[in-house]
Formats: sequence, C-alpha cells, structure tokens
Amino acid sequence: MGNRVSLFRNAATVGIAASAVVLMAATPSLAGTDVDVSSYVCTHVACAYEAASASFISDGDDWKVCDEYADGERAKMSITYVNDNGSTATDYLEATGGAGTCVKGGVGENIPEGNRVTVKVWHQNGPTGTPQDVSTGYGKA
Repeated sequence: MGNRVSLFRNAATVGIAASAVVLMAATPSLAGTDVDVSSYVCTHVACAYEAASASFISDGDDWKVCDEYADGERAKMSITYVNDNGSTATDYLEATGGAGTCVKGGVGENIPEGNRVTVKVWHQNGPTGTPQDVSTGYGKA
C-alpha cells in the first residue's frame, strides 16, 4: 500500500510540475513589451533637460509623443514594425502644441502579436528641421 501512495504522489507531482512548465512557457510569448523613450538635450558636459518623450503601449498597439520642454521646437516620433501584410511599416507622429502637449496615434492599427517594434523620439525646429538628440527603444506588440 505504501508503494501505491508514493507512486500516486510522484505521478501527481510530475503532472503539476509539467502543467506549470507549459503555462510558464506559453505566457511570455503572449505578453507584449511597452516602450518609453526620452530625448534629452545634451552638451559636451551634461544632459540639460528632457525635450521629448514617446511611448508604445503593447495592449492596444497605441503610441504617443509628448513635447516636454518650452524650447520652441516640436517633439516627433517614429514607430517601425512588421504589419499584417508582412511588410515593414513606419508611422510618424508629432506634438506641435507646445510644452506639455501630447499626441496619440496607432488607434486601429493591428501589429501582429510578438512582432518587434522600434520607437524613436527626437525634437526638431519646424516641420523640416533636422532631428536632434534621437533616442531609440525596442518593444514587442
């Protein structure tokens, strides 16, 4: 009788452990990774202030860019990903309303789950200005 109880207990332990491993292995592939990136104005000595910030929110595939500093420049971002058609897409978004303003995008976009996204943020003077202090981050849809 002692061997049957021990055999049953061992079988139950193996079954529970196997279920936990399968559950843990499946969970990370379903979870996306959010991204937060900031562009700082830097000199040769130090970084003075945060000029722009950008975020990618994996749950809903939304993104936003914010102008963080009153310097007369606009905050811009790009997000690059592989779309449903299998081709690479890049979307741009800019906040032009001055310091403290944010603009959201991505509503209605469907980035396939698990695909890598590249988020870049910068600030620039006017619509055709040169990107300054570009920062890059990576996430997963």
